[in-house]
Amino acid sequence: FDEAAQGEASTLRRDHGRRGAIEARVVAWLGRFASDELASASEALQAHAHFIRRSARFARHQLGDEAEALAAALDESGGGGWARLHDDLIAKEAIEIHVPGDSAPRSLGVAQLVLLQHDAARPVRAAAYAAEVELLERHASAHAAAMNGVKGQVGTLASRRGWRDVVELATAQQGISEEVLGAMQEAVTAAFPTLRRYLRAKASLLGLPRLAWYDRAAPVPGADARHYDWEEGSSFVVERFALFSSALASYARRAVDEGWIDVPPRRGKRNGAFCASAPGVRESRIMLNWGGSLDDLFTLAHELGHGYHNEQVFRFGRTPLQARKPMTLAETASTFCETLVTQAMLEEADAPMRLATLEEALSGAVAITVDIHARFLFERAVFERRADRELSVAALDALMLEAQEATYGDGLDPDVRFAKAWAEKGHYYSSGLSFYNFPYTFGYLFGLGLYARHTADPEAFVGRYDALLASTGMDEVAALAHGMEIDVEDPAFWHDGLAIVAARVEEYAAAAEETTT
Repeated sequence: FDEAAQGEASTLRRDHGRRGAIEARVVAWLGRFASDELASASEALQAHAHFIRRSARFARHQLGDEAEALAAALDESGGGGWARLHDDLIAKEAIEIHVPGDSAPRSLGVAQLVLLQHDAARPVRAAAYAAEVELLERHASAHAAAMNGVKGQVGTLASRRGWRDVVELATAQQGISEEVLGAMQEAVTAAFPTLRRYLRAKASLLGLPRLAWYDRAAPVPGADARHYDWEEGSSFVVERFALFSSALASYARRAVDEGWIDVPPRRGKRNGAFCASAPGVRESRIMLNWGGSLDDLFTLAHELGHGYHNEQVFRFGRTPLQARKPMTLAETASTFCETLVTQAMLEEADAPMRLATLEEALSGAVAITVDIHARFLFERAVFERRADRELSVAALDALMLEAQEATYGDGLDPDVRFAKAWAEKGHYYSSGLSFYNFPYTFGYLFGLGLYARHTADPEAFVGRYDALLASTGMDEVAALAHGMEIDVEDPAFWHDGLAIVAARVEEYAAAAEETTT
């Protein structure tokens, strides 16, 4: 770790806190006006009506200028400090493990142990899981203290600001109502039996009575583990995008050809992938760690979707205030683009490749519906109990296992779940963004629902889709969805997206039965 860089990051965090205090004052000032009257005072204000109305709502939940400035300043050493402690422990701590098949022990951190749980050899996965649990237990008291510190601060401030609870605050931040959240979650929980069927089918393919926690990401036998070089993989994605629209394909080709994508892994480069908007040059930059797997192919499509979303914001000339999109809609284009490639792959692939594609798609679907809902249930329970007292390590473990039982059910071995998942996930430790979970489910299912609308009327869809992406920071989610003839308060819409997942489960289960009989 670069200590000098850490010092500079501390300065940036201080400046970010100051900016937060200034923004709170602007919101409070806007809240003094009648928002509809102010928004109609000029064309420029009308163009920012959503920001004005949103500011007016949040102004009603402020403590006053001095108190808000104090809260922002204290977060650096309060919730923000607890979050950094958690992040440092996860990033820096390691455990010595003798991985089955290795000639000597290795010192591995959490990220490396998680990656090993994708290994084809079950003894390797089991050893990595056991080592991860042991590593997290070493500092469980510190993780619990961080959890209590962050959730205590967030809950106290939410209450003092007049929010009924943190769920109400989180839905307001994400631009949806609690009715919309309820409709989505109703559809998701109704789909759990179908998703558990996939988990049981995967267990049969692996020759297991039930999946253990560390089997969820295991590759299945009979699936084609094809390798794609960069030229082949990027061309495949661009060509499949062209089946949807020439504009999307043209954007993707430009991103590839003009070097907007940092492709290969290398020493000193972080794991994962992301897309960053660069408004100053009206472009985006994408980071990958391309290894040539099927997952890498889908990740490329996903990140190009984010870039295309940014492209529409630039093309329609949105201002910085109009470009602020909630997380609920930030994953829409990425999911849509990933679905385009997945469906194309399923239509073109032979049986082994179809199985590999289905496995990749369904393991992702379970992660973003079943596991995400477990995280939501856990976090809600933590806030409810933290209002009365601090939670012990044992109490946090118990809440996590309850959440996993309510979601995974008989899809996983009840004796090999992951009680310490709360200690691993950094999303729980944000003092500025609670319930960093359900927006992923929303974006995923909204993207699938849009895909279902596209297949019903492809020609009329494309232009409306681009306009939707350009407007994701300009109105509440329900209003934007209504423009696409979608009612997000109706569980039926969410069932439409989940029907795509259910069809994939049906095919996967049939393939598993054919393979194992």
